[in-house]
Amino acid sequence: MAISEIELRFLVNNIKQLIDSVYYVSNISLITKNSLIIKFHHSQKNDISLLISTYGICVTKYKYSILEDNDALKKIKIELERSKLVDAFVIPGERIIQFEFQTIRGTKYYIILELFGHGNIMFCDDSFKILNILNPINVRHRTLRTGLKYFPPPSRGVDPLTINIDDFISLIRKNEFENIDIKRWLGRNLSISKKYIELAVHNADIPNKKVSDLSQSEIKTVFEELNLLIKNISSGVGLDPCIILDENNNPYDISPVIPNDVDADHIKRYDSYTDAIDDLINYNILHSSNIKNSELEKQIETIKHDLEEQQKAKDLVISKSNKLRNFASKLMQQSSILDFGIFSRSSMIPKEHPMCTLLNEFDAKILDLKGKPYLEIMSEKVPIDGESHNIPKISSMLFNIAKEMERGLITIEESRAKLLEQLEKIQKQKDKKPGAQVKILTNKEWYEKYRWFLTADDMLAIGGRDSSSNSVLIRKYLTENDYVFHAEVHGSPFFILKNANNKSAVDISQSIQEVSQATVSFSRSWKDGLSSADAYWVYPYQIKKGAPTGQYLPKGAFIIEGKKNFVKNLEIKMAIGLSFIEERPLFITGPQSAIAKRSVCLRPIIPSGYDVVKASKKIKADFVDFAIKNEFPESITTYLKNYSIDEIVRILPVGQFKLLPIVNGGLKHEFGRIVKNN
Repeated sequence: MAISEIELRFLVNNIKQLIDSVYYVSNISLITKNSLIIKFHHSQKNDISLLISTYGICVTKYKYSILEDNDALKKIKIELERSKLVDAFVIPGERIIQFEFQTIRGTKYYIILELFGHGNIMFCDDSFKILNILNPINVRHRTLRTGLKYFPPPSRGVDPLTINIDDFISLIRKNEFENIDIKRWLGRNLSISKKYIELAVHNADIPNKKVSDLSQSEIKTVFEELNLLIKNISSGVGLDPCIILDENNNPYDISPVIPNDVDADHIKRYDSYTDAIDDLINYNILHSSNIKNSELEKQIETIKHDLEEQQKAKDLVISKSNKLRNFASKLMQQSSILDFGIFSRSSMIPKEHPMCTLLNEFDAKILDLKGKPYLEIMSEKVPIDGESHNIPKISSMLFNIAKEMERGLITIEESRAKLLEQLEKIQKQKDKKPGAQVKILTNKEWYEKYRWFLTADDMLAIGGRDSSSNSVLIRKYLTENDYVFHAEVHGSPFFILKNANNKSAVDISQSIQEVSQATVSFSRSWKDGLSSADAYWVYPYQIKKGAPTGQYLPKGAFIIEGKKNFVKNLEIKMAIGLSFIEERPLFITGPQSAIAKRSVCLRPIIPSGYDVVKASKKIKADFVDFAIKNEFPESITTYLKNYSIDEIVRILPVGQFKLLPIVNGGLKHEFGRIVKNN
């Protein structure tokens, strides 16, 4: 995946349009070692989550679990708290984004993201001194580490956004001697992605000629197509965004326009480029290096590498010492016919001579170093006695060298034992500590904070959980088009049936019945083990949010004036079902008739029996068994297995539970799309 400078310009412009001067930094969270989320808060608009990762940047719709803050991130959070994003831009000709923040004290800080190589994220002060860096760099053309000043790499080509037609023609004519085709020339001389070169030349409708063979009009056509493509993409005009899939239909690249050289079966189209980049970065984050125990994994890899190097060193020592011993032994065995002195007495020695044969067999040779003869074997140099050329003495020296080498093996073995011990400890630590895998937190709808369900008439019903949520529900979400429900018992929640006043009470009679039943079932009636109770509904104007003069209203309580529309003898009974919101599976609780319509399967429940924790555990276990027996897809079964018991407890009434058998619901899941049964 490679996001080009042109695409980055579009993304940065989009970010600047969304995050205006009223937004301020409310939180910074680390989600992986190389990805962080900056949350921006606005007093009147929705919060915005800016994802900055070595895979790219985007305003993300995903909510991620958070890694434990490290010291570096804590420092960044302290410095940037309540700061504002005052500018963001792409460094010309580079895939580098610079974000400029200003604190409430007026101090400026910079977050710099580099998207080439392994990627990098740096936090700098107002003089561009690096306060923190993800990947320190020490290469020929630049060194970046904490404490040094940040500077970008040397330019890799002409910025295509700044060149005009005259400069373009001049540059081509200047480089005609390169004698390469126009695509390769563009790649070498302009700082532009290969995919746009391919597309521009294709749109120009000219052969991929050598630069020297291009006519003036053809050069102009290529420039115009390239210039138009760059301007359109960077400004977001005429985009047809897509994710490009590999052979296994997994995302591996992105393009703001449909590539002309990719099969349609490997294209996943999107309505907006920002949605496409969000999905691709999300995929890469979730599938990068398993993401778990990254530091421990790195230590293990380092130790394994050191062990491999030690084994190579050990094998080399053994090989060299054996070769030296073998050579020394043959010297001794053939000492009567071998003579090193031959090399000093004759300049022409036959190849078949026994001494030459032995030297060639062991890849050894005689060297003259500063006028003295030496025997070189296995990179070891042994001086040859110039007078006697004593072979036993030379053999003895070779045996001693071999012994010294073998003594060195003891040090290697001791070091190896320590590394193996260290590896075992880290491995145990890793096995003991579950992998800190990145998870996407469920992106819930606003009403999921409350008790809620959709009625059989497809109307939204929302109820309070306690006095605080009752108060928020009535004060914040009640409109003149809603109905308000309450039970005729102590400890009742308020329920709201949204947009009920747009229809007649007769037309939505089933919804009124269902919301009334939910109101009594989530009231004290369940805990008291009642079998039935009464509820009523009123219009919003009948709800008085303040107490009369001289009187006091408890939190979450309201005065109701006028006629109450009663619904009598409501059965205290609920159902919990497996449903979906836009392909996201979830458990929902409500009246059986409403839950059955939009659940794959459901379980009716009534008061008395198991306590809430035991009931929740059994509900989860039985739904898992039901999914397995009915051959639900593995993804659904896994979802049920991982579902939190606390979440089930949260959506159940307060009290005890008798669990009735699980039955099929009216929602048919075709796994890929959801349809209702007729």
